[in-house]
Amino acid sequence: MASETVFFSARSSTRQAACPGCGTVSDRVHGGYRRRLADLAVAGRSAVIDLLVRRFVCPVASCPRGTFAEQIAGLTEPFARRTPPLRQALEKVALALAGRPAARLAKHLSLPASPNSLLRLLRRLPDKTSGTAPRVLGVDDFAFKKGHVYGTILIDMESGDRVDVLPDRTSETLAAWLREHPGTEVVCRDRASAYAEAVRTASPGAVQVADRFHLWKNLCEAVEKCVAQHRKCLAEPTTGATAEPTVTEADDTPQPVAGRRAIKRRERHAAVHALYDKGVQIQVIADTLHLDRKTVTRYAHAATPEEASLATGSRSYGQVHAYTPHLHRRWNEGCTDAARLHAEIVELGYRGSKRTVRRHLQEIRASGKPAPDKPQELTVRKATWLITAHPDKVDESKALKLKQLLSRCPELEAAAECVREFAQMMTERQGSKLDGWLARAESTGMKPLQSLARGLRQDFDAVTAGLTLEWSSGRVEGNVNRVKRIKRDGYGRAGFDLLRRQILLAD
Repeated sequence: MASETVFFSARSSTRQAACPGCGTVSDRVHGGYRRRLADLAVAGRSAVIDLLVRRFVCPVASCPRGTFAEQIAGLTEPFARRTPPLRQALEKVALALAGRPAARLAKHLSLPASPNSLLRLLRRLPDKTSGTAPRVLGVDDFAFKKGHVYGTILIDMESGDRVDVLPDRTSETLAAWLREHPGTEVVCRDRASAYAEAVRTASPGAVQVADRFHLWKNLCEAVEKCVAQHRKCLAEPTTGATAEPTVTEADDTPQPVAGRRAIKRRERHAAVHALYDKGVQIQVIADTLHLDRKTVTRYAHAATPEEASLATGSRSYGQVHAYTPHLHRRWNEGCTDAARLHAEIVELGYRGSKRTVRRHLQEIRASGKPAPDKPQELTVRKATWLITAHPDKVDESKALKLKQLLSRCPELEAAAECVREFAQMMTERQGSKLDGWLARAESTGMKPLQSLARGLRQDFDAVTAGLTLEWSSGRVEGNVNRVKRIKRDGYGRAGFDLLRRQILLAD
C-alpha cells in the first residue's frame, strides 16, 4: 500500500545569518539540527519537509542569545511545525468553518489538523483595530442566546467592512466605543433607544438615520392591530337566500370555543394591567399570575385584549386555512373525525398538528350547522397584507376584495390612506412631509396608529433622516444573518473572543 505522506529532504546552504536578538550578522556555525515541517498537500497527499538547518554563534558578547537558529524565508518560522503557506491555508479554513467542520474539511484536503489546533490558529491572528470610526457607521444587535444575551456589530456602511463587535447592546458600551473612535458623521440604526442615547451622548454632531425597513415593519404591525380591532368588518355581508334568519332559536346553543377564549383573554389582560399599571415588574407579575414571562409581556404591551391576541396564533394555524375547502367539503360529507381529516390534508402537504385541525373545526362542531362551502371572511393577516402590499402585487380579484373591505369600514379606509401616503413618502424620499403624515395618523382616532405616531415623534430627527437620506441598515442586516451562520458552525461552544475574530476577519 502506497504511503499517504510525501517526504522531502532538504538542507540549508546559508553561510551567515542575522541574530534575531541584536541584528548582528554571524558566520560562526555552532552546529545543526533537523526540523520536520508539514507543508501543503502534493497530489492529494500530505507533505512533510525534513529540513537540515544551521545554528550560529552570536559574535556580540552582551547579546542575551548565545546561539540562534537560522530561519529560511517563506519556509520556516520560530518554533513552528508548519510552513507559512500551510498555516495560512488552515487559517482561512478555520475562519470559514470554525473548529470541527474545518477539521473535517482539512482532512479531506490532506491537511490534517485537530479542531483545537485550528481554534488556536484563530486566536493567534492579529486583532482588527482602528483608531477612528468610519464616516458612516451601521449599528445593530445580534443574539448570542436569543431572548437572553445580545451583542452589537458595527459596520462601515460605505465599504461594507466589519469594524468591531461589542459584547452587549447597552448604550454605555457603544458610547465608550464612540469616544475612543471619533470621526463618525452618520449612524444608521434601528429604532432601539439604547443606540440612540449612546450616539446623542458620545457623538452629538452625528446624524442618526432610522432604518426604512424597520419603519415600514412598525407601520405594518400598527395596521395589523387596526384590522384586528375591526375584525367584524372582515366578514362579507350575506345576501338574499344565504342570509341568516333573524329568529333567536340559536340562543340555546353552546357558547363557541372562540368566545370562551375571548373571555379568558380579557380576564388575563385586565389582571396583567392591574399590576403593570402600578409599576410591578414583568417577572413579578408572571410569578404572581403563574404565567410565562413572554405571555405577560404581550398582554402588558397591548392596549386592548384584541391586540394581545395577534401574537397567539401559530404558523401552522395560519397554514390550515389553505385546506379549509377540503375540510369543509369532507365535513359536509359526514367525516367529522379531526384525526382522519388531519391525515388527509397531510397527504396534500399540510405540516401542522392534529390539535390545530381540531381547533379549526371546533366552531363548526359547536354550531351544529353544516360547514360553509367556502370561508366568507378574510383573516386579519390577509387583510393586513392587502392594505400594505404593493399595488403591482395585488391582482384584480384581491383588489376587488380590498375595495369591498374598505367600503365596509371607513376606519380601515383611513388606515389604508395612511399606508399609501407613507409608502410614497418613503419611496420618493420625502422626509419633509413626515410632520404632516403624523398629524393625519393621529387624527384617524385609531389607537395603534396614534401610538406609532407618538413613537415616531420621539425619534423625529432620525426618522426624517431615514426617509430623506440614501443610507439604510441593509448591509448591517446582511452581516447579522452571516453571524447566525457562524454561530451555528460553532455549536454554541465558542467564546466571545473567538466569535469576534471570526466575524471581523473572515472573508
